[in-house]
Amino acid sequence: MKPKQKLVIATDSCDASGMGAHMLILGEGLSEHFEVTMVLPRGCEGNLASKAFALGLAVKEFDDIAECGLWLKSVDADLIHVHAGIGWEGHGLAHAGKVAGVPVIRTEHLPFLLTEGEQKAAFFEGLGFVERLVVVSPAARSTFPNESVDPNKITVVRNGIPPLRDGIEVRSEWGSQRSNTLISIARFTRQKDHLTLVRAMPRVLQQFPNAVLLLVGTGPEVGNVKDLVAELGLERAVLFAGQRNDIASLLASADVFVLSSLFEGLPLAVLEAMSVGVPVVATAIGGTIDALGDEHPFLVEPSNPEGLAEGIISVLADPAGAARTGEAQRRRFKQQFTAARMVEETAEIYRSVLHSAVANEREHRTMKRTRIGFIGVGGIASRHLDILAEFDDVQLVGFADPAIERAQHAAGRFGARAFTSSAQMLGELELDAAYICVPPFAHGDVERELISARIPFFVEKPISLHLDLARELAAGIAAAGLITAVGYHWRYLDTVEEARRCLAENPAQLVSGYWLDQTPPPKWWWKKETSGGQTVEQTTHIVDLARYLVGDIVRVFGQTTHRKRDDFPDLDVATSSTASFLFATGAIGNIASTCALKWGHHMGLNLFADGLAIELTDHDSMVDVGAGRPVRRADGDPVRLEDRDFVDAVRGRENRIRCPYHEALATHRIALALSKSAETGQPIDLHNF
Repeated sequence: MKPKQKLVIATDSCDASGMGAHMLILGEGLSEHFEVTMVLPRGCEGNLASKAFALGLAVKEFDDIAECGLWLKSVDADLIHVHAGIGWEGHGLAHAGKVAGVPVIRTEHLPFLLTEGEQKAAFFEGLGFVERLVVVSPAARSTFPNESVDPNKITVVRNGIPPLRDGIEVRSEWGSQRSNTLISIARFTRQKDHLTLVRAMPRVLQQFPNAVLLLVGTGPEVGNVKDLVAELGLERAVLFAGQRNDIASLLASADVFVLSSLFEGLPLAVLEAMSVGVPVVATAIGGTIDALGDEHPFLVEPSNPEGLAEGIISVLADPAGAARTGEAQRRRFKQQFTAARMVEETAEIYRSVLHSAVANEREHRTMKRTRIGFIGVGGIASRHLDILAEFDDVQLVGFADPAIERAQHAAGRFGARAFTSSAQMLGELELDAAYICVPPFAHGDVERELISARIPFFVEKPISLHLDLARELAAGIAAAGLITAVGYHWRYLDTVEEARRCLAENPAQLVSGYWLDQTPPPKWWWKKETSGGQTVEQTTHIVDLARYLVGDIVRVFGQTTHRKRDDFPDLDVATSSTASFLFATGAIGNIASTCALKWGHHMGLNLFADGLAIELTDHDSMVDVGAGRPVRRADGDPVRLEDRDFVDAVRGRENRIRCPYHEALATHRIALALSKSAETGQPIDLHNF
């Protein structure tokens, strides 16, 4: 199957409103043919990002244009479609696309309104970054000066929306059963001119005393509008609904839709009313006339309260005529303003640009990026993400986590998609590899899914709670020939490699380890049935290090004790434990662990050979041969090294992974044997376990 081309739909506006709805409609409609990522400024009010995630789109959130530009270069986008609510917006994004070698399309959602010389100059300069300029209505097109905008570069694609489903009336919510209900759905800005609409209400109420006006939306002018309502004594007749998601139900409760705007591109709210047959009274301005048609009977002059009132009264006074107008609006909507038509016309522009000489001049891509998905986005996942973000041969494309907000937060950082389950992610994305960063109790189905899909994976320890499950998964991995890695990152410390060299000709005879720590905060860690206890969940690092440096362990004996912790209610894991080992080499060892402290005290392994003592932690080492005790800091980041080795192996380079799954299984078997020994009070021979 030919891979989908990568489309970026972007805005730098924090006031997306109807433009944001337009972008979502395009994103959803185009996702069948393109790999769509919505690019949005971080931290804006509203829920545009969460709506995009809910539609199954990838989302990239950015703090500044420079960050967005770097991201564009990293993802090999085929096309960026920049959306501007007004002429001074979007130029930075367009420039970033141009610099990244990505063809740029720009949509203007309003008429050309710029009057200041500097703003106009910046706009026309910005058009130099753009292959095609799209406007949303013929009326908007007529406002762009032909002498400054190449007529061959500008294209009209009229707005379209999916028809609203029939809603359930909600009049009773407003304490009113009155039949003469007016509704206006618009952001509270000067453009929408709510003040004129409010000033029209006294005249409407003279004729229809039971009329009520419902104002839906939010915005900077809402305070001024409320002040005018109070000044005119209209509190019982003018109601403020705030931001709503049940637009279909609100329209089902309305007898008239009113829009008093001073200017529009092509208003989506009018299209929504048209789609359900609610008669519209609106100001006779360019984009609204394009929506309703020149012959629409209820068009009035802008900024004219008397004229607006007369238009509303005309509708309320003639219900039969209003119904005929509403039905004519519905037919016009179906013929001219569907989302499918808008999406197809936009896609045709994309195809034209992508096949143009400008697109063909783009720099040839020499390297396919490794597409990685994350399953589990808490804790240790963050460390891997910070590292993988710096690899120029990696693209993070999906995040699955039952806590969807956590998945969305990570996805927004990388321009990826968010899912609540690994099965959903694997069903919808093509992955080259995956990272599993889930709690111990959550292993099993995730690995089975990846094995079935033959997707290489990196999994954080511990690999399971049960030995039978780990063995089953290891067998499946072997049968599939999968590349795997497990997060025993101590193996990647340069100090550990130095210790290996020291012990190669002078093997260890005695080993003594420590994991002396505080109790981690996740409640699942406190319960043995969900974490396995400290030996399985934490001390396993030291067990693995002992195996790596000394060799196979053939016999173990474990002992534990438990003390009640008032600050950790329901904690039932051992609070202190010891482990004794016999190695195949004849060496012996022990590890002491506790979670009773309130700080991380000491984690490490000491090894003793003939005339040699080595002390290792995760950040330094001391090699003592009787000539002092020099301490050396570890160089490099072991997690970065293990991530690099895993990605390289997946990409077909030399496989230098130091802990594949079968190696981790050998360590995990020892940790589980220690837990079993502590339960039974008997030593365990590993050959029989």
